[in-house]
Amino acid sequence: MTWIMAVETLYYIIVGLAITIPALSLVGGKHNRVYKGLAWIAVLSAIAANSIMLYAASSPIEFFGGAVVHDRFTSFIALAASLAAAISLLASGKAPLEWPSSPAFYSLLPLVLLGVFVVSGAVDTFTVIASWLLLSVLAYVYVALPYDRESRAAAVRYILLGAIATLFLALWVAFNSMVSTTENLSPFAISVLTDTSLSGLALMSVIAAVGFKTGVVPFHWWLPSVYGRAEGRVISVVASIIKLGFIALLARTLYLMAGGTVAGHNILAVASPLAVNKAAAVLAVLAVATMTYGNIAALTTDRLKALLAYSSIAQVGYILAAIAALAYFAPSNSDFAKYAMAAIAVQAAAYGIAKSALFPLTESADKIASLRGLRSTSPRASAATAILLLSLLGMPPMLGFWGKLFMFIAAAGYSVILVVAAFLNSAISSGYYARFARDVLSGEPEGEPPSIDPSVEASLLVAATLILALGFIAPILFLLAL
Repeated sequence: MTWIMAVETLYYIIVGLAITIPALSLVGGKHNRVYKGLAWIAVLSAIAANSIMLYAASSPIEFFGGAVVHDRFTSFIALAASLAAAISLLASGKAPLEWPSSPAFYSLLPLVLLGVFVVSGAVDTFTVIASWLLLSVLAYVYVALPYDRESRAAAVRYILLGAIATLFLALWVAFNSMVSTTENLSPFAISVLTDTSLSGLALMSVIAAVGFKTGVVPFHWWLPSVYGRAEGRVISVVASIIKLGFIALLARTLYLMAGGTVAGHNILAVASPLAVNKAAAVLAVLAVATMTYGNIAALTTDRLKALLAYSSIAQVGYILAAIAALAYFAPSNSDFAKYAMAAIAVQAAAYGIAKSALFPLTESADKIASLRGLRSTSPRASAATAILLLSLLGMPPMLGFWGKLFMFIAAAGYSVILVVAAFLNSAISSGYYARFARDVLSGEPEGEPPSIDPSVEASLLVAATLILALGFIAPILFLLAL
């Protein structure tokens, strides 16, 4: 009970800070240091709250009257999102204070952390809808914050995409209500598979809804344009923090659909083996298509933002492969299901932490080749960037290695074809990650020596340190969770 009160109190503080920052801006005068200081208090409060959850969640913990339930899986993702928020805040430097929307960057960040906390642990349909809308609106606003021409164009496209995604979410809710035998839609009415055709439509609706948000092929078409046009500091929030909440939502939804349980609530009707197999097969096909498209597209571009955008699509493909294995093994709750959950959480964390520091780097260089010679001007930033790239590639002992290892183990129990596809895609990705790492480690610049903002350099160092530290801790946490 003490743990629950501590976490809830910290999130009440976070909400209070989100209200205080814009209130100060109405008073008049400049409070730039205060804005940033309050944002840091909110981020550190989220890190503390999620760390407490991770420590205390030996069994699922209910918050806010049971509307939100967290276990070690969701706690780890929420903690990764809050760490990514700290990196994004560090990388932002003074830039948000120069935007017309100042201090919105700082006041909205606490709400982002609240949204991720709620959506990743939501156990009823109405809580999902509320947190979905909160994160969606915040993502649109963040993309538009710099308010230049490119940011406005990216925001408009993102809003149109968001409307489509929310429509699919509404269809999911509608199909849920049609197959539900209960009035409160709890813990997830989608798991009550009383009608095969409606359940199939519900499955496709939720995959499409979250697929649009995370960049799953064929719902990915918006992502390169939005990520490529928007400012790097705001995309670090959208791509590395908000996206983690949607990934957790999809993983939990598919887990419950397949017959898993949360917080001791038994699913009202378990999906048939045939339905589970079909769900896993759909996810596996989408995973292969997503990682293949993302890696090949990244291999053919020399623009830094485009490469990071396409590699983000590929990373989601690896996570989706683990979700496919989770859906397949959820009814039996075997060790393969545990490996799949570990793969999703660890791979999402490695992705979020790395991209929270790499996207702000795009404001210092348009092309990858522009970063040649970074080792001579900023050796620490050069080494940190290389570490983050190697983690995304899956090299030991970085955190990304464990995410891919757990994914390969879980996928191997489900489909050898999925393992081979993931392995081949990892080989393809080595081409552009190695090229990127080679350029940042090169001592000879192509033209003018590259220079990066000190705040971006600091964020790269913090992110690389976390990737290395968590790389040593991740297998220990997994063994303790078994």
